[in-house]
Amino acid sequence: MRYETQAAERWSGPVRAVLLATLIAGAAIYAAAPAFSATEMADPTKPDPSIEGAPNEASGEDLYQRGFYPEAIAEWKRAVEVNKDPGAAFRLAEEYFDAKVVERDIPAVVEFLTFGAEGGDMRAQLDLASLYDRGIGVPQDVELAAIWYDASAKQGHPSAQYNVGTMYEDGAGVEQDLPRAYMYYQLAIEGGFPRLATPALERLSETMKPADIKRASMMVRNFKAQTREESAEEVKTLLEARDKGE
Repeated sequence: MRYETQAAERWSGPVRAVLLATLIAGAAIYAAAPAFSATEMADPTKPDPSIEGAPNEASGEDLYQRGFYPEAIAEWKRAVEVNKDPGAAFRLAEEYFDAKVVERDIPAVVEFLTFGAEGGDMRAQLDLASLYDRGIGVPQDVELAAIWYDASAKQGHPSAQYNVGTMYEDGAGVEQDLPRAYMYYQLAIEGGFPRLATPALERLSETMKPADIKRASMMVRNFKAQTREESAEEVKTLLEARDKGE
């Protein structure tokens, strides 16, 4: 029973998972935009000039938080086109799904989530996995869903860790691996996603041998989250191998 991410939750009713009200942002907690005087910012429809690397996700978020929504969308699009910013692509996917500022456009959601996921954004990886898991906007592909869940989980996203844990427990889209499922459930609990991961871990523990639990606990202790760049490189290799049928 997998947790439904924002994309799947809003697009259809409950199927396998207990639905939560909102997407756990995981890697994205945005600070409130500071106030600027007329001398500091001559044009309030432009992002804060002190934001480094603009156009990027942060410069678009600055506009969005101040209520300049079309300008924020345009800024994120420039960030994708100019700087190949995976975080900006994720935010565009959110907006094209939520349809608060722009009309809902599922092909655009898939396009921007794919761009963000391939660039290593763990939020985009999680939501793209959910689309493939459920067949929303794309052909259902549980194996591909597992690749994207796992990519997000390896970066430390707790709900992705829970989701891919269920897949390792059940052998859905991946070869069954109970110690790895145990590891991901434990990491999800430690990462702040105990509601579903705790009962899953307790249930799984009853079926595992003590030696396997010990090995899984060691895996938890040795876990080191990947960087966005490491994730992007690993996923590229996995997808290329998959395309070749390896």
